[in-house]
Amino acid sequence: MMGNLLTIIVFLPLLAALIIGFVPKSSQGQARAIALIATLLSLVFAGIVYAGFDFGAKGMQYTESAEWINIANAYKDQALVIGYDLGVDGLSMPFVLLTGIVSFLAVLASGRIQHRAKEYYIWFLLLVTGLYGCFVALDLFLFFLFLELTLIPMYFLIGIWGGERKGPVATKFLVYRGIASAFILVAFIAMAFKAADATGTISLNMLTIADAFSQASPDLITSAFKNGIFLVLFLAILIEEAFFPFHTWLPDTHEQAPSAVSMIVGGVLMKIGAYVLFRIAVGILPDAVQHYATLIAVIGVINIVYAALIAMVQKDWRRLLAFSAISHMGIVLLGVAAMNQAGIQGGIFMTISSGLLSALLFFLIGAIKERTGTAQIAGLGGLSKPMPILAGFLLAAALGSLGLPGMSGFISEILAFMGSFEVFPVLSAVGTLGIILAAVYLLWAMQRTTYGPTPAQLEGVTDARPIEFVPAIVLLALIILIGVYPQILSDLVNPSIQTLVTRIGG
Repeated sequence: MMGNLLTIIVFLPLLAALIIGFVPKSSQGQARAIALIATLLSLVFAGIVYAGFDFGAKGMQYTESAEWINIANAYKDQALVIGYDLGVDGLSMPFVLLTGIVSFLAVLASGRIQHRAKEYYIWFLLLVTGLYGCFVALDLFLFFLFLELTLIPMYFLIGIWGGERKGPVATKFLVYRGIASAFILVAFIAMAFKAADATGTISLNMLTIADAFSQASPDLITSAFKNGIFLVLFLAILIEEAFFPFHTWLPDTHEQAPSAVSMIVGGVLMKIGAYVLFRIAVGILPDAVQHYATLIAVIGVINIVYAALIAMVQKDWRRLLAFSAISHMGIVLLGVAAMNQAGIQGGIFMTISSGLLSALLFFLIGAIKERTGTAQIAGLGGLSKPMPILAGFLLAAALGSLGLPGMSGFISEILAFMGSFEVFPVLSAVGTLGIILAAVYLLWAMQRTTYGPTPAQLEGVTDARPIEFVPAIVLLALIILIGVYPQILSDLVNPSIQTLVTRIGG
C-alpha cells in the first residue's frame, strides 16, 4: 500500500463519494462524517508523503507508472502511449498539501449546508479528487482528465447551493473554464506530437516531452513552434486564473458560491493555472517564456494595479476578496517573467500564500454572513463588539493579505519583487502600487466592518463556535509559519526551481 500513496491520496475522496451514494438522504450527518474522514485521511497520507520526502532530490519521488493506453501506428507509424503516471517533486508537493488542508477544512465549514447535503458532499469529494489528480499527474492526458473532473462538480456546487444568480453564474463558470481547458488540450496535443519527432513515440508524459524539447535540435523543434504553443497555453492560463480581461467569472463565482466552496475555489482551484505556468510553461517551454517575458510582466502589472483599483469600489466582501486574489496572482506573473530563482520562488510562495489567505478570508466572511445575513460592507459595522473573535481573525487575515511582515504575503511579495526588479525595474516599481492599494481597500473594508457603532439588528449576533476555531487557527498558523520561517517552504521548492532555472540557462 505504501508504494501507491499517491493513488490512495487521489482516490480516497472518490471512494468516499461512492460510499455516500448508498447513505440514506435523511442521514446528512453520516454523509458529512464520511466526507470528513476521507479528506482527513487523504491529508494524513499527504503528510506521510511529505514526512518521507527527500528535500535534496531534484527529480520526481513516490512515482507510480503503468501503461494505460497503447495504440500502435497511431500517427506516421508512431505508437501513441498514454500512461497512468503519478509523482511529486518540490514543486507539486506544496500544492498537494494545500489541497489536503483546504479540502478538509472546507468540509468542516460545510456544516451550514442542509439542503440536499448528501449530493453536496458527493460533488465536493469528486472535486477534491480532480484537484489532487491535477497536482500529481505526470501524463498530460491524465492531467487533462483530472482537470475536466473539476468542472462538472463545481457547476453543480454553484448551480444548486449558490445564491440568487446561481444558475447563470454556474453556466458562466463552466463556459470560461471549458474554453480554457480546450486551449490546454490543443497545446498538450501539439507538444506531444512535436516531441514524437524527436523520440519516435507519441508519449504524453510531461518529463519525456520536457526532455525532448530541451534536447532536440532547433531545426526539429523550432522557436516559432515553441512560441506559438506557449501563446495558446498562456491564453488558457489567463482564463484559468481569471486575469484581465477574462476575470469577470471569478467575482461572480465567489459572490454566488457557498463559503465552503469559495474556500476551495480561492484556496486550490484557482491555483491550477499557476501550476500549469510553473510545470508546463516554464518546465517545457522556458525559451518561449523568456521570449514573451516583457509581455507577461506587463500583463502581470496590469492585473496587480487594475484588480486593486476595482477592489477599492466593491460593496461586497466576496467580490473585494476575488479582485484582491487576482491582484496577488498578478505578482506571480511578474515574478515568473523575471525567469530567475528569486522571481520563480516568489511566484510559488505567492501562489501558496494566496491559497491559504483566500481560504481563511472566505471562511471568515462566510461565518459573518451566516450570522448577519449579508456580506455587503455597508450592511455591517461594529462587529468587534458582538463577535470579537471572528473580527480579530478577520483583521489578522486582512493584514496578512496586504503583506504585513511576519506573514506569508510579505515574504512572497519580497521574493517576487526582488526577482522582477532585477529584470523589469520600471514595471516592478509600478507593480508595487498594488501593495499600497491593498492596504487602502482592505483597511477601509475592515474599518467599515468591525469598528464604529454596531447596528441594532447586529447587536445580538453570536461569536465563533468551537468548531470554527479549527479552520481559523490552522490557516492563520500556517500563514504565520511561512512568514516567520519561510525556509519550511523554500527548502522544499528550491531543488525543483534550480532544475527550472537550469533549463533556461540561469
